[in-house]
This record gives sequence, structure tokens and C-alpha cells, in this order.
Amino acid sequence: MNRRPALRLIVMICLASMLLGAVGCQSSSQPAPGGTEGTPAVEKPIELRFTTVVTTLHPNYRAWSQVADEVNKRTNGKVKITLYPSGTLNAPNETFNAVKSGLADIGGAPVGYSATIMPLNKLVGDAMLGVPSASEAAKIWSEAFASLPELQQEFEGVHLLWMAATTPLCLGTRDKKIGKLEDLRGLTLRFPPGLEPLAKKWGANPVNMPIADIYEALQKGTVQGFYGGAEMLQSMRLAELTKYAVGNLNMVYGLSWIGMNNKTWESLPPDVQQVFNDIRDWAQEVTVAAFDQSEREAREFAAAQGCEMVELDSAEVQRIHEVSRPVFRQIAETLEGQGKPAKKVLEALDQLLAKHGYK
Repeated sequence: MNRRPALRLIVMICLASMLLGAVGCQSSSQPAPGGTEGTPAVEKPIELRFTTVVTTLHPNYRAWSQVADEVNKRTNGKVKITLYPSGTLNAPNETFNAVKSGLADIGGAPVGYSATIMPLNKLVGDAMLGVPSASEAAKIWSEAFASLPELQQEFEGVHLLWMAATTPLCLGTRDKKIGKLEDLRGLTLRFPPGLEPLAKKWGANPVNMPIADIYEALQKGTVQGFYGGAEMLQSMRLAELTKYAVGNLNMVYGLSWIGMNNKTWESLPPDVQQVFNDIRDWAQEVTVAAFDQSEREAREFAAAQGCEMVELDSAEVQRIHEVSRPVFRQIAETLEGQGKPAKKVLEALDQLLAKHGYK
């Protein structure tokens, strides 16, 4: 029997099967969603999670929403940033760790929320004296940060995008009008964490409580006042329970950082990185301008609620500054004992304040 015709038939069947398989594979390779055969597929946008410590009503949230829209616009839709308000993605005081670990791609928070991680940067904001606006405070911090590697090292693991600051903190009281330092003696006041020594130096009794609890504490009389951002008079409606607010102490600023996870940053295409670099100064201006604007609006709201904005005599303000300086020197001494070059930071800050005419 001649087996060659049968063998040729088997080979032809195998070749036909292989060709059909190749055609099948080719036909199963469909264009990506959004594309059609013969046209380029629509590229999926780069999605970035931006965690914040503020609510949607806060000026920072509005400013950062504007920045997110600008990034989307400048990248032609290539990057989509989604903001997560306070507590949505992580606990507020875990914002830095959330960004560093990659739980969030971008984050923004006051340095005070990570005081044990960045004590030197917090010292810069606490010890800054005489600066009247958020924009000026941010400018001085930026200069200090650029010249001091010790400040930069506290952000290890995070790519810093831009920096900001609050307006100087204001002193609100429920019933007592403050005209001089002695008027603070014996008052129970809510103070930001870490500044209890300052309250005691002023003769007040400091209470450390979450910001969200201040309204109820004023209502119940647990505290007789607070030392905090002027914007809280409106955003937290503290002006409803505050008869007086000193708005020109011009000291203590909530310095805020906005940064990106290092791996996320390194994974971005060069053109997207360039967009973030290009908007750095503008994004900082938008953020601090929102704070300056929020203070103006808060003062108007406070006046409408019957809260009197008190302006201390300039000599009294200087007197309070002089009384307060030893507190910051003592904080620096404590940090020095922990191996932190805090005295060097204070000296550099003093030089910058003098350079800008605030000493």
C-alpha cells in the first residue's frame, strides 16, 4: 500500500489548522475601548488619588480642585486627579504616611499633623513672628526650605510639589475682650498641639482637643476661647460663640505641604512631570491666596455675627512677641537634645525675617 498520499493529506490538514488558528488569533485582537479598526485607541488616563485633611468647604479644597482641573487641562486629559476630603481615604494625622506608603498618590496637610516626623519644619511655622499674610509666610518657609537640607530631609520618601501657609493664628474669646497680655491670665483656651508652653507663658490654661470639638467646648464653657486659624470663625461657625477675636498677633502659622508618592512621581511620563513642575509657583499662589481670601471672608462673617475684631496696639504686639521668643528657644533646646539641629533652623529663620523686614 502506498502511504505517501495519506501522509501528504495529514500534513495539509495540519497546515490548514495552523493557518485557521493564526487567522482566529488575528481576528480576536480587537481595538481598545474607544477606538475603532483603523483609528488609534483612546489612552486610559493616569488616575491619581489626592488625600486632604480638609472638608469640601475649606478654601484649600477649593484651591486644590482648581489645581486638579488645571493639570487635567494642561495634559489634555492624560491625568485625572480625584480629591478625597478629610477622613475619606485615611485619618488626617496619617496623611504623610498615606502618601509615603502609596495609599494615596498625592496628599496635602499641615506639618503639625506630622509633628513627630517633621518637627523642624513645624518649628519654622511656630517661631515665625511679625509676618502679616499667608503668602509672605509661605515665601519665607520656601526660602528656608531651599537653603536647609535638614528641613528637606524630613520629607524623605515624598516628592514635594508645592508649599503653603495659613494666615497668622487669631485669638478668639467667648466673653472677655483682650487688650493686653495680662488679660489672658487664667483663661482656659484651646491651643494647637505642641504650643501648650506658649499658652502657659501667656498665663493661660491650655487645652488640647480636636478642632471639630471646639464649637461644643465653647458652647458648654469647657473652654473660654481658642487660638487657631481665623478662617475657623466662618468655616466652623465659631464666630457664633465668640464675642471677640484678636486678629493682629502676627505669629504662629500652619505651614502646609503638598506632595506626591516618590514611586508615583517616578512612574509619570516626563511631559506630565513637566506640567507639575510648570505649575508649582502658580499652585502655591492659588493655595495661599485662598487662605488670605478666607480670612477676609471670615472677618466679614464674624462682624455679621456680632464678633468684634480686636486690633492690639503695635507696641503690645511687640511685647507679646518678646515674651514668646524664649518659648521657641526652649522648644529648640528640647529638639537639640533629640539630635535635631533646631538652633541652626532658628538662626536661619531669624536671618530671613530680618531680610524681609520683619525684625
